[in-house]
Amino acid sequence: MNFSKNDLVFIPLGGSGEIGMNCNLYHYNNSWIMIDLGVMFGNSNLSSNELIMPNIEFLIKNNIKLDGLILTHAHEDHIGAVPFLYEKLGSFKIFTTSFTASVLKRKFDSFGIKEINIELLNYNENKKIGKFAIETLALTHSIPEPNAIIIRTEKLNIFHTGDWKIDPTPLVGNPIDQEKLHDLKNEGMAIMVCDSTNVFNENPSGSENDVREELRQIFSQKIKNKIIITCFASNIARLETILKVSNEFNKCCVFLGRSIHRIYESAKENNYLKNFNNIVSEKDSGSISEDNLVIVCTGSQGESNAALSRLVNDKNKFIEIFNDDLVIFSSREIPGNEKKISELKNQLLKKKVRIIDSKISKVHVSGHPSKKELKQMYEWISPNTIIPVHGEFKHLSEHANFAKKCGIKKQVLVENGDVVLLENNNSRIIEKVYSGRILLKGNKTFSLENNFLKNLKIVSSEGEIFVNIICDLDNKLLTEPVVFCPTVTDKNELVHDLKILISEQLFKMASNSLTDQILSEELKKIVRSYIKKSIGLKPLTYVEIVRI
Repeated sequence: MNFSKNDLVFIPLGGSGEIGMNCNLYHYNNSWIMIDLGVMFGNSNLSSNELIMPNIEFLIKNNIKLDGLILTHAHEDHIGAVPFLYEKLGSFKIFTTSFTASVLKRKFDSFGIKEINIELLNYNENKKIGKFAIETLALTHSIPEPNAIIIRTEKLNIFHTGDWKIDPTPLVGNPIDQEKLHDLKNEGMAIMVCDSTNVFNENPSGSENDVREELRQIFSQKIKNKIIITCFASNIARLETILKVSNEFNKCCVFLGRSIHRIYESAKENNYLKNFNNIVSEKDSGSISEDNLVIVCTGSQGESNAALSRLVNDKNKFIEIFNDDLVIFSSREIPGNEKKISELKNQLLKKKVRIIDSKISKVHVSGHPSKKELKQMYEWISPNTIIPVHGEFKHLSEHANFAKKCGIKKQVLVENGDVVLLENNNSRIIEKVYSGRILLKGNKTFSLENNFLKNLKIVSSEGEIFVNIICDLDNKLLTEPVVFCPTVTDKNELVHDLKILISEQLFKMASNSLTDQILSEELKKIVRSYIKKSIGLKPLTYVEIVRI
């Protein structure tokens, strides 16, 4: 590391260059804090139940001990990796608000981890964490208690937004504390580290009130069958909207998906989603007429193991999808999930249901700031420097350009692993540290650079071939080669031709006095080349030689 102990430094390890997996480090005077530690879900190249997390090797190799982890809110891309990496990082103290703490505790419980050190943060309360003075500020988002983090040091002050939008009348939680923002402007916030997700949108993200009115219009159409609504489990405002509108039309709601149940229990524990008596269990849903039933389920991103996919594939023993049911996708498409969502919708249409999504109706509003909202935040905070985070590189670049047009003096465009020296008027990248990704597969974690995963990717896309050769010491075949390749081809003639090729090549190489290892490698190349020429695939190939 090329910075000194007295330097104030910012290092993103996740979320800068992608949507998800948010993880941000701050260093000052030999003290380290982390803001958020999230996950990304599997994309088109991975299974939907596989989680991608920030690689924390930089911290472990340098024996860095965190003085604390601060969580901005309870979305998976901000807290999802905490139970997996908590002990690896030294069981640090976690600072967050009451609702996020409730969600996190339930995640730890599901992993059988009981001993966790959580300290609650109250709004507008100063907290000393290492060499940093920390304060939380209420913002608005799509989940209760989203916070900006105010970081004060002897050198300068930082405003770390977390996820946010401007909703003047939030249906759940507190409105933005504009008076406090005015005070911060007068105090001086030199640096703003800011959400970039919706930077290509010109107009405000909208209010949950808009969704509520749209659902009222849909429900008023006297739909004769049940309504199925899929949304993000963590969107408490959306769950309240669905419960309230359903109640207005005398409909009962059924929650499907473990994450929805966990979020619901956390919400009740913190006095959200109170006073609704129109929730019934899956088991009791059969006693409710179809036209009075609203199913609220996970799976809006096409996840194969989520509740909606299970419904589509007839794997729910209490609830079925029937012709003319209405399915509402009350969520946005996360980049990378488009194909999976499209496949799920095709499955639904084959069942002759009606689909409504945000492309044709205002059944979803974003929780992230548009350009107009970003400009308003610039005016409230008046920072010298903007560091865009939380987005793909195209989002970060557009955000930096927009901030410049709005008169922000300096913009620092970062990617994961960049080490940013924070100074009043000259913040800059000074070096780069390792920042990779790790994959949770089963209960094991692997670096995405791991050979095992590279082979797995080949298998999933190109298939495998197993060749077994039984011969004597003179390379004379004692039986024809055994070729097993069900993931590559089902053509018997190709397998037949491959057996002949292996036999011929083995005969040609008999006089070369090759070791079995070299012989095996040469035959692998020949097999892969033949398959590539024949059907365009390069499968993972294994050749075993047995001598008798």
